[in-house]
Amino acid sequence: MAAARVLPETKRDLAGLKEFTGRASRSQIDRWWSAIQRGMTTEDLPALRVPGDSIPPPRVWSDKNPEADKRLKLARAAVTELSTEMSIPVENLLTPDLLRRVAWTPPEPATGEAIGSALSELGARPWQVAATSQLIAKAFVDATQSPNEQPEPQS
Repeated sequence: MAAARVLPETKRDLAGLKEFTGRASRSQIDRWWSAIQRGMTTEDLPALRVPGDSIPPPRVWSDKNPEADKRLKLARAAVTELSTEMSIPVENLLTPDLLRRVAWTPPEPATGEAIGSALSELGARPWQVAATSQLIAKAFVDATQSPNEQPEPQS
């Protein structure tokens, strides 16, 4: 790290760094200098940002992906309601990360079966899939409807 911060121009500059003054460092200075020279001349550099499978935090969804934001809000409310009915913590019923992932990138078509498969692939347990997949599918359908098209709540 010290050499990368300073970028010494000569082997002498490298040897002059306080981090390279120990006996072990002095005995390996040729090796270190060779590594620095190879690093400075290579075109085969690692990516600055490694592509990941992360999704943005939900607080920015309304700007980045309003449809996903609506799906998440409706599905989260439905899962929370079911967790209350079942008297188990919502995180046990379905982890928030799994719900976010399926809401951000739902399967097409977003049927209960397809959502169940997606949840299973993401690591949900069979009982979690059975308890939540149809509920989430309904929330996703409701999210695509305008307020005028929303079905009347059942009593």
